[in-house]
Amino acid sequence: MIRRRCQQSLVLLLIAIQVIFHVCNSHRFLRRRLDEYYSSKVESSTTSGWSNISTTEHEHIKIIAFADIHYVALAKVWYQRLSSLGYTEHYIVCVDDKSYKKLSQENYRIIQRYIINPDYSHPVMGFGRQLYSLRLQFTLEMLQNGTHVLVTDLDNIFNRYVPLSGFLKEQFDVIHAYEMKYPTNLFQENGFVVCAGHQFIRASPATISYLRDEVLGDCFKTNSCDDQVRYNVALHKLRILWSADPKGQDRIKISSKVPENDGLLVEQLTGTATLGDNKDKLSIKIWDRDFAWRLSNDLPKKCPTKNNNWVAMPTKNDDLISDKRMNKVWKKIEMFRVWDDLCRGGDAR
Repeated sequence: MIRRRCQQSLVLLLIAIQVIFHVCNSHRFLRRRLDEYYSSKVESSTTSGWSNISTTEHEHIKIIAFADIHYVALAKVWYQRLSSLGYTEHYIVCVDDKSYKKLSQENYRIIQRYIINPDYSHPVMGFGRQLYSLRLQFTLEMLQNGTHVLVTDLDNIFNRYVPLSGFLKEQFDVIHAYEMKYPTNLFQENGFVVCAGHQFIRASPATISYLRDEVLGDCFKTNSCDDQVRYNVALHKLRILWSADPKGQDRIKISSKVPENDGLLVEQLTGTATLGDNKDKLSIKIWDRDFAWRLSNDLPKKCPTKNNNWVAMPTKNDDLISDKRMNKVWKKIEMFRVWDDLCRGGDAR
């Protein structure tokens, strides 16, 4: 009896060892795939030929980010960093008269596009929706005027010069960046969501139709746009034919103890969709997450590849800010320094 129990215990122990071995190997395999993927991205980024593109080839392209008087200090940091990298086509869109007057006195490239009766008493459902509504409408107007647009947020941290003319040469109508998991219902259904705070949009009939009819709709008239939701609902409804199944078992995903990061897609996606009755074809790309980095916290463990990363969109990093007395805007400004220290080896722009 004792011998039989010992044999049974030994069998169970061997099974447990096999399970642990399989799990560890699976983790090593995923880590190896991520390392190999990032290594290939570094190689491709240095051999793509983009460095040979003249900055005079950018056609009529603008980089735009929006600011009110409360975000003027952050707007200056964003603007100066882009200038230090060699960009000359970036503009601050001032949404109130105070920010416009402040920045115009210091010779920043600015555009006036005011929010009428800003509702500061409701920062999310009031002013926030007004700002997102204006951002969508103004982007559409620029496309209609023949201007290609990189729409970005003021707290997005650019880390190297990538000529925007290269995106035109890729021939995609819209290039999005990955978000994390909001809206959660669409993330669960589609396997990913895109970020409303960073995208390159070509001025073309297809993109004008996409933004006007699929994304914007009537929300600008009521100042009720949540552009993060609007973009992702539009992509969902278009039933895009993707180059790879976003929910496929072979997709590389982030492995993290931070719930918001765990399971996020890493590799780029490309796809096409048919727009409305006119049958226009819309070509879409989503940048790989290492190139356009977007994660919650997880620093410095999840810093992107230095030679490949173009822009970073870090969030929820208050624990890394030493001075807890800072307000929201100054924490975002301080994050530029923290990012450079943790992920760029102190290489401040």
